[in-house]
Amino acid sequence: MRFGTTKATTVAAEATDEQLIFPSEEFFMPAINDIFGQPHSSFMDHKAIMPSFYVRCFKNALCFTNQEEIYSSKKDVIVEYTTQKVNPKIGESKKIFYRTKKRKINATVVHLCLSGLEVNYYHFLTECLGRVYLLEKSKFKPEFYVIANQLPFQVEMLNLLGIEKDRIIPTNPNLLLQVETLIVPDFINNWERAHYRGVEAYQKQWSPTWLVNLYRERISLLKKDNYIGKKIYASRDKARYRTFENKQDVNSLFAELGFETYYLEEMNVTQQIEAFASAAFIVGVHGAGLANLYFANTEAKVLEIFPEYYHDTSYRILSKAQGLNYSYLTGTTPALDADPIAENLYIDIDRLKKALVKFLNE
Repeated sequence: MRFGTTKATTVAAEATDEQLIFPSEEFFMPAINDIFGQPHSSFMDHKAIMPSFYVRCFKNALCFTNQEEIYSSKKDVIVEYTTQKVNPKIGESKKIFYRTKKRKINATVVHLCLSGLEVNYYHFLTECLGRVYLLEKSKFKPEFYVIANQLPFQVEMLNLLGIEKDRIIPTNPNLLLQVETLIVPDFINNWERAHYRGVEAYQKQWSPTWLVNLYRERISLLKKDNYIGKKIYASRDKARYRTFENKQDVNSLFAELGFETYYLEEMNVTQQIEAFASAAFIVGVHGAGLANLYFANTEAKVLEIFPEYYHDTSYRILSKAQGLNYSYLTGTTPALDADPIAENLYIDIDRLKKALVKFLNE
């Protein structure tokens, strides 16, 4: 079984009701050359089979509000429901039940927790809220939601999607629920092992084409014509890592070429949606802020900039699934003392200028 995917065989035997929402299909990621037309070994083509996506119901199931595992009434983990790199084994978490108070809920509850993965903006929009879309396409209607809503972007996005605060059961590390009817949408997660400068990591292999519909159908800002042709640069200057070593020269060049610079960590969700929805050209170093590509107009062009060794797949796969015009550029990494995922980058200004001029005019 691939990391983070779901396997329906034993789950279906536990479920009291289920509904197929989307059948299995193939996802093809073509090879992509960089902005100058040069191939790169990290950007080759691949095929992946996306699983079928179900929403299932379980009677008298158990769950912790801050963990993704679902337990049967026999207190066994349902192994297939996990986003983790290593799936939990049936029975391995039984002992935790003996030191935790249990709260019974005689209602229908949907469980959408991802064991902390949703603190990242990209993962919240993708894996967590992707499950909300599966739920909304199903026949099952919850009375309450177990979903993270502690961080400001989580609260704001749930509000934009119309999920009322008084229907949310907050995540709590010591709260074990026994639920009369527990609704569990399948996970969107998928990983394969990758190595960046010899360090093992994980990267995505596919993304559903239907995922973006959650935002296009439900967020009123995206139903309006906000596409006014802006050129936006999503800066990471205020991030702790993966920033330009020569940021002053880079910033001057973007200003010279008419780009508006955005510091996404200083903006609320609505402001980020408005910025990306209005953009014709979007440039940024790889980072969670590019998750706002979910809100980009289908006519937008995207240029993702990478360090020399870390080339995560998330946003080129997202762009492919949405039909966005995607290209990329790699810089160099002057210092190799950091983890590849956190390495900063340097980019020759003349080379960056040629790339941006090409990006804007072709």
